[in-house]
Amino acid sequence: MPLITAVLLCLMVLPAGAREPVTPELSLNDAIARAFNFNNAVKKAAKQVDLAELERDQREKDLGYITGGATGEPMGESAYAGLLSANLTWRMSGRNLTAAQDALTLSVCDRYWAVQLAESNLQVAQLSLRQANMDLNKARAYHAVGMTAADVLLAAETQQAAAKYALEKAQNDVATAYTAFNQLVGLWAEDRPVLTDGLTFTPLDDINLDVLVARVLDDSPMVWQAEQRVELQKHLKDLMFYTGSYQPYEARVIEMTQVELDALSAREATEILTRNMYYGVRSLEVSYPAAVQAVKLAEENLRVGQAKYQVGMATQTDVVALEAALAQSQQSLLELMKNHAYYVLALEKPWAVQG
Repeated sequence: MPLITAVLLCLMVLPAGAREPVTPELSLNDAIARAFNFNNAVKKAAKQVDLAELERDQREKDLGYITGGATGEPMGESAYAGLLSANLTWRMSGRNLTAAQDALTLSVCDRYWAVQLAESNLQVAQLSLRQANMDLNKARAYHAVGMTAADVLLAAETQQAAAKYALEKAQNDVATAYTAFNQLVGLWAEDRPVLTDGLTFTPLDDINLDVLVARVLDDSPMVWQAEQRVELQKHLKDLMFYTGSYQPYEARVIEMTQVELDALSAREATEILTRNMYYGVRSLEVSYPAAVQAVKLAEENLRVGQAKYQVGMATQTDVVALEAALAQSQQSLLELMKNHAYYVLALEKPWAVQG
């Protein structure tokens, strides 16, 4: 067969877009850096800052072309109000960019840890299926010689089927977790990066909750924006023609009240979210010692079980069951650590929490 024909046949067999999955090593900081370079929402927010600045500058020029002052004349008041609004929009766009960056950072951390948790759960499912298979083989052997009733065999078959389903689900969950993570850091869905940073448990410092809430309220872009709208409306309330036509005083007062209520709502929502996350973190910290102890107990049980197996006092099935129990306790501890790490990070900037 001619060489060129062979090459063409090979190309016909390969699926379109086929590629080998890549496995780059990624630390958490590496992942965040990649996400910042790749994420379109952050790029768009950065462009919006530039656009808002251009619009503000144009409004300033427009006001300079108009004579008659800022008040008492429809065209002048409208232009002045437009400049105030455009200036606030520009300043808000900067805060929106910061908020988008904060949200992306938190999302990358969450998905990075979610991959690790999914892989841990897969290990649990694999060991559980191995145990279920051994239990089923044992039940079949006993049933074949009349030492096990049919309902015991049926229970073993049911347990094994459930374990197979759990393994399939865990495999799908790993793929889903990788897909979500890869989408953020600019990798293909089928890539399997090696995540090098493990989870650690670092309790919150002994902080005063009221001080924490006050700091979050001062730093929150959402609260700041709501309060800046109040400041803007204070200026607009004194302008009869800021919309381009006459605006009754009563209507301007109502608008002022509305933005003040919005600002109060933003502060209240932020405070409630912060306090709830704080108590959630503290609850996880209370649960942590028990989860650690459960892992230690499972490790000791496995050590004893392996020793018994070596001297013929336990079966391989017993050892596999203990291995599955240890993997389950480790998975539970890892999930607690993931949730704690996420909420400790989110507690610094609650506005970064999505949905």
